[in-house]
Amino acid sequence: MALVLAGLVCLLIGGFLYLEYRALSLPELPPVVDARVSDTERLQRLDEWVDQLAEAGKFNGAILIASNGRVVFERYVGAADVTGRPITAETVFNLASVSKQFTAFAVLLLAHEGRLSPDDLLGKHIPELAGVGRITLNHLLTHTSGLPDYALDKDLAERMESGGSVLTPTALIGWLQQPEQAPVFSPGAHENYSNTNYVLLAEVIARVTGQSFADFMQTRLFDPLGMERTGVVNQVVNSYRFEDRAYGFRKQYFYLGKNTPYDLNAMDGTAGDGNIYATARDLVTWDASLRAGTLLPVEVYRQAYQPVRLSNGDVVTESVLGSTLLPGLGWNVQDFPVVTSYGRWQGFSNFFWRDLETGRVLVLLTNSGFFLRTALIGERLVEIVESLEGTEVITP
Repeated sequence: MALVLAGLVCLLIGGFLYLEYRALSLPELPPVVDARVSDTERLQRLDEWVDQLAEAGKFNGAILIASNGRVVFERYVGAADVTGRPITAETVFNLASVSKQFTAFAVLLLAHEGRLSPDDLLGKHIPELAGVGRITLNHLLTHTSGLPDYALDKDLAERMESGGSVLTPTALIGWLQQPEQAPVFSPGAHENYSNTNYVLLAEVIARVTGQSFADFMQTRLFDPLGMERTGVVNQVVNSYRFEDRAYGFRKQYFYLGKNTPYDLNAMDGTAGDGNIYATARDLVTWDASLRAGTLLPVEVYRQAYQPVRLSNGDVVTESVLGSTLLPGLGWNVQDFPVVTSYGRWQGFSNFFWRDLETGRVLVLLTNSGFFLRTALIGERLVEIVESLEGTEVITP
């Protein structure tokens, strides 16, 4: 009997690993990093590769490449939801943690206007949390606050779900007031990525400005920049604002079965850490505005690209998928002037790549993707973007 059970376990493990391999393996990309290949040919080969990804069920979402604000390649592949509604250039995706760069920008903007300071204590703006310690807004921005990550608390999620309620900023503040949610280290002593930090920053923005976080972002960032297909969306705010909205989904049995919804849940009554929705094209507009200093002088925003440091001066490093990252404010900056941002929540998995020197941009947004596979696709696409010789290229 023991041998039979052992055999079944080995069979199950082997089957899982095989499915994992199939899920992560990608079609071979034709040679593109070759001086004899023109930009037009590179993008034509990319177009064919995306077709192969789609046919193999390896990608569902949006891919866009731009150079100095001009779109040179874009593809919209697959379904926006389980009904099969097609993804278009107008489809908005949940940016997940790519949203954090917008929240950080809003804090820097308000600091530039003198309405707050990154050195302000959290308790100054949210008095209910004055007892959690001498945590500053800068500690929140840099994930050095020591506050626990609400998104990892399964008990909290189950309580919200079973009670038929949605986690709001008020509920999150109440959760943080519980003794068992005390900071796990002294502010500035270590770095620990926590979505809680950016939900609190969004609440600070709301209290400082007297507007909801969603309204402030819309009136001060998105509308002035002409980002017409960008906004805060969650289970409480703007839930039905965008008709052409992508909804996350996944296979019913991990890799097998029919598509089943995997979208916003009971933890999604918050924003700031995620739940900003946008199109790929609007992210190109956002990139151009940052490089031009449209809303905030370039020299002021430059601090977002500085590596995070602890109180003792040590530079923070993170290890992700075997690579060492240097986090900034919503960006990974280890390859500066190339900066990157990743996002993952429910069915959404995103990659935003920018070269500040050349003005090239890559946007990869999916509503039904494995994060690791999205990262692998992103790496291959970066090879193509970096191989482009000029800006006058033709969209296939």
